Amino acid sequence: MKKLFLGLALITLVGSCKKENTEPQNPHVANANCGSCHSTEQSQWASSIDFHALSATDVLTNVDHNTAELLNDDCLKCHSPFQYSLGVTHFVTPVDQIGQPVGTWTVRNTGDWKATKCEVCHDPGATNTAKLAKYGSLLDGQWSAGYTKVSALPAAYQKVISLSSSDTSTYFYPDQTTLAVQATKLCNSCHDPADQGGDPAIIVDGINLGPQGGDSRSYVATYHQGFGCIDCHPSHDFININPKTKPSCSGCHTLTQTGKVHLNHW
Repeated sequence: MKKLFLGLALITLVGSCKKENTEPQNPHVANANCGSCHSTEQSQWASSIDFHALSATDVLTNVDHNTAELLNDDCLKCHSPFQYSLGVTHFVTPVDQIGQPVGTWTVRNTGDWKATKCEVCHDPGATNTAKLAKYGSLLDGQWSAGYTKVSALPAAYQKVISLSSSDTSTYFYPDQTTLAVQATKLCNSCHDPADQGGDPAIIVDGINLGPQGGDSRSYVATYHQGFGCIDCHPSHDFININPKTKPSCSGCHTLTQTGKVHLNHW
């Protein structure tokens, strides 16, 4: 009887182990099957003219950038977050400012580069409908190989500039729960609204619009205060827009008006 009991227990144990091994907790294959359902979104996001999908060569061999700032692992936090653990030396060699011209390097292991793929902003294992979450670090913060829920991200805000006086201010969205603001929170996690860059200031009609080229790309004009990123940009296509021809902008920006949305529209 004792042997029979042990035999039944062993069969039960083996059976339960077998079941567990054949039923993975998360059958999602990272960045492999998103397009099987979301084909339009994936094709938009993967466009070669969208900076989010740039190749390792495009990102890591930009001579202007590399001459001014030495590449380091932190570059991967936004440009290819899932490859952060590999380090930037996995993709370029040598990492220094010596080259012809200065700032040019040899790119390698380009097949490991994933850029800003779907899972950077979407947690496939999340239970919320939109599955919005930020993988990795926020801005230049400490690296974390995991997700931060969009509800736990820092409050979204904008840097606003008056086109009549050049006065600047900070605008915090009063409702941080709307989809447009949640999407902006995700954008802010890499594009710091407070970082205007170190390029020379742009002066238009006597108004100092500040330096351009930073993470925020530019100030927001006062009459765009409160707009979320996806109010103008489709959520999976961030190619530069023309406010005088884009349907979501043309209600205010007629052909006779200047498109003063961000400075990249001047």
